[in-house]
Amino acid sequence: MISSMGFCGEVDHYLSWGQTLEDAAPILNLKINEIINSTVQSLPKDCSCEEAASKVLSGFGVSLNSNFEKWIKGTDRVDKFMPNIDLALRESIFSDHNSKWSQIERAFFTIQLDEIINVGGVYLGLDKLTHFTGSGFLYYQAYRISKKAGNVDPIEMAIKVGIIGEKTVIGRMATGVFSFGDLEANFQGFIFGLDMCAGVDPFLRHSEDGWKFSRPFDIKAYVNPHWDESYNPSFYYDGLNMMLMPKSTTVLKNLPDFCDVYYSSFVKNLFRYYDSFEYRSDSVIRLDSLISIGNLPNPSPYNIRTICRD
Repeated sequence: MISSMGFCGEVDHYLSWGQTLEDAAPILNLKINEIINSTVQSLPKDCSCEEAASKVLSGFGVSLNSNFEKWIKGTDRVDKFMPNIDLALRESIFSDHNSKWSQIERAFFTIQLDEIINVGGVYLGLDKLTHFTGSGFLYYQAYRISKKAGNVDPIEMAIKVGIIGEKTVIGRMATGVFSFGDLEANFQGFIFGLDMCAGVDPFLRHSEDGWKFSRPFDIKAYVNPHWDESYNPSFYYDGLNMMLMPKSTTVLKNLPDFCDVYYSSFVKNLFRYYDSFEYRSDSVIRLDSLISIGNLPNPSPYNIRTICRD
């Protein structure tokens, strides 16, 4: 996790508002199924289903900025939005627009911003796909260990892995952000891990020839509106982080600048679409309960709906 800190990225969804992106799901599914099939073919015939599921998840890479994410960044087959750095310095919620940026600060700001893609109509940062696979793998491992120990709630223990990361090296220390969108992507990767072996129609099937996937994977089954950090806001810290950019004060100052576009037909239609299939996963429910008792930072001051309504 520490080695990944230098590759942590954050997403400014507000800069992407109004940008129409082609749905990346068909291309992503092709690549994901290619990686899955390659991993499954290499599985030992005598491994357990849970071990096989772990191998499938880790086959995408466990560290942030995984090979899968690098492939998406490098291919022109996936429609991506990446703001021009000068535009971002002028308008991003993370930018102190009145600052005279040094070359070092400019370089760190360039590293921080991540591309945005459209998956099934949900706009999300590329980092969410590595959270889905890599952090989903870590959740799944924590779940397996806790379930075997039998003395703790294994789902609660899995979610704690993500919370610890956001409070420390993945979130607060790296970028100054506690991302609830990251945590939802983590959790959905964990659900994919469960789906490989549990339920009435698990992905993994065993025969005398070894392990096989029963059907193609579809990323749209797991992506939901809570992956979009403009819809599911993050909490921002003002303390020191590796990007050299304290967040809270700057973000709160800049968010009202996006109220005009918030009331545009693009954002109204986008959020209306999200509302049509939004649901509260077990992770969202548990995180909300921790926020209510003060055990997690409260992101409500950064909710664009409230800011623009007020």
